[in-house]
Amino acid sequence: MRKPTAFLLALLMLLTAGAQAAATAEESAADELSLTAEIALMGRPVSDQPTHLTVGNPTRVSGSFFTDMWSNNTSDIDVRALLYGYNTVAWTSQLQFVADPMVVSSVTTRKSRGNAVYTVSLQQDLVYCDGKTPITAEDYVFSLLLCASPEAAELGAESSRYEKIVGYDEYHEGKTDALRGVRLMGTHTFSITVKADHEPFFFDLASIWCIPYPKSELAPYCAVEDTKKGARLIATGAAASDAPLTVDLLRRTIFDETIGYMSHPKLTSGPYQLTAFDPVTGRVDFTLNPYFKGNYEGVKPVIDTLTLVPVASGEMIGQLEAGEVDLLNKCVDGQAVRDGLALRGAGFDVKNYARMGYGFCAFSCEKGPQQFTAVRQAIAYCVDQDAFVQAFLGDTGLPVYGYYGLGQWMMLAASGSIRPENATLNDLKAWDRLTLEGLNRYDPDMEKAKKLLIQDGWTLNEQGGKFVEGVDDVRYKKVGKERMRLSLRFAQAENNNGATLIVEQLAQALPQIGCELLVEVVPFATLLEDYYRTDGERKYDMNFMGTNFSSVFDPYYTFNAGGEIGGAVNTSGLDDDRLMRLAWKMHKTEPMDLLTYQKNWLAFQKRFNELLPTLPLYTNVYFDFHTDWLQNYEPNTYSGWASAILYAYIADPATLPAADADEGTEISPMPEDADEVVIID
Repeated sequence: MRKPTAFLLALLMLLTAGAQAAATAEESAADELSLTAEIALMGRPVSDQPTHLTVGNPTRVSGSFFTDMWSNNTSDIDVRALLYGYNTVAWTSQLQFVADPMVVSSVTTRKSRGNAVYTVSLQQDLVYCDGKTPITAEDYVFSLLLCASPEAAELGAESSRYEKIVGYDEYHEGKTDALRGVRLMGTHTFSITVKADHEPFFFDLASIWCIPYPKSELAPYCAVEDTKKGARLIATGAAASDAPLTVDLLRRTIFDETIGYMSHPKLTSGPYQLTAFDPVTGRVDFTLNPYFKGNYEGVKPVIDTLTLVPVASGEMIGQLEAGEVDLLNKCVDGQAVRDGLALRGAGFDVKNYARMGYGFCAFSCEKGPQQFTAVRQAIAYCVDQDAFVQAFLGDTGLPVYGYYGLGQWMMLAASGSIRPENATLNDLKAWDRLTLEGLNRYDPDMEKAKKLLIQDGWTLNEQGGKFVEGVDDVRYKKVGKERMRLSLRFAQAENNNGATLIVEQLAQALPQIGCELLVEVVPFATLLEDYYRTDGERKYDMNFMGTNFSSVFDPYYTFNAGGEIGGAVNTSGLDDDRLMRLAWKMHKTEPMDLLTYQKNWLAFQKRFNELLPTLPLYTNVYFDFHTDWLQNYEPNTYSGWASAILYAYIADPATLPAADADEGTEISPMPEDADEVVIID
């Protein structure tokens, strides 16, 4: 793997400070506020005219604005960050969740029959964006009951994050109407009981992750009742004789195309509220929620209105320069980045930060030729990752060979960039041994690819005779009583430079090993529907896409092949018990036991590299370009534009003291003769 550029190395050094701080168990969320937060809290200029910001993102929203249980498009994630607030916990680093002090007054923990009981007491001044509907413990309990319900599951919701709650299985399967591990204890108090076998959990307080949702919008004739068997939903008013929650009800309240809470939520709790969404153009409009108390640092936004629009890589910089957009978020295309950097200092500024994710080719491992590990490995040997990264990203990205991204602390630790402050000499030696040098890079090698296919039984031609190279075009394999054709259907997202580049490589290389490639150009929304199995069985065998990892890096659920989890969360379709067990070891690591977690993470990466549930391609630095009158905008690896915009304000840069000007970061080219280093998740 290539070394990072001087720019990437400088970026890693900046990230090191934050990661080292996070690695010290004694440090807490009460640490001194950052300069960005200080500026926001001390007061920002208030314009006498309404302020507005138009944000462009290469990923078009899908309209899934309610939860991530149905899909997790990166732009939809940003919309949800603007619309929903008051999560019980806040992620203050890559290692630690804390109770959000603006939301929670206290959290206590006790043991009951080996299970962990978390009792949460809420602040008493929380309201939804209408300013009159209070947010109480009942809203949080309703949220848990709704999201874990069998009715939501029947509509395709994925609720594996709640699987750790005592009684989830019986409730989720409809065997009982009460969720035993959730109790409504008072107007502002509720509890969550976590199963003993899920303790310890490396991310600790993430177990009480919960966002309030309004009953009046989603289940208007429901109330929450607490019983000795747990909390449950009951029907009220004129509907008291009916079931409190039905599939038909949720289909109307969530999925109605014009008023459903999924795409048109009205009563929300975040820093902004939705004013308009156009599913045809992908435009989303927001206005301030004047009743928002602030995020975990007490910061409230001051920019009055926002607009989010999709932008194409080849047009985005021109749109910025023409004033059609004011902020471009998550730019990755190499040419777009170079064009954007050329504007710096001429009325425009740039921010860059390491991506906590990766780009890859997805496989549908549950079917077709790609269900066989040897086929996936052979395809990997047909791809020149270095050439792809250079063509797509230039000097702002690196190849990856596992399930990791440039911005994760595990990567920084494995590259030697960070170490815990309290590490002993023996610990430091152990850390130094935890690299990914043993990962297979799958350097292009057509002969290895052919050998793998032959060993796996792809030795037949269409008629069932021996495949003869130069005579026959496509290989076949006897699978059961049928011959399987080595043919792959690739969904190529339209107007996507990365997808075009990888398809060009595959179209040239795969026929040389006897593999047929069928490419269909589709809208990105269609690709996502297939990827998430929206309509059941998937049509395509491969696609090209990227993902950002959750703040809770817990791949046990992502690669769990059992039951409903396997159908919804496990987007790769892989079924491998060993990979699941390795992921579970990460899950069960004691909080802040960094060395053990790193060892478990490394073992997981090695198994992933062998199986290739996906074909990892790259990780990179994100670039955000914006007009220079957008001040105090500081996105980072851990939070995107929707979080950073809370701290920002609009002002003429000429009115700011010289010391406040952002000097930017110099970017050096990638040296042609760079040595190989190991980058980790």
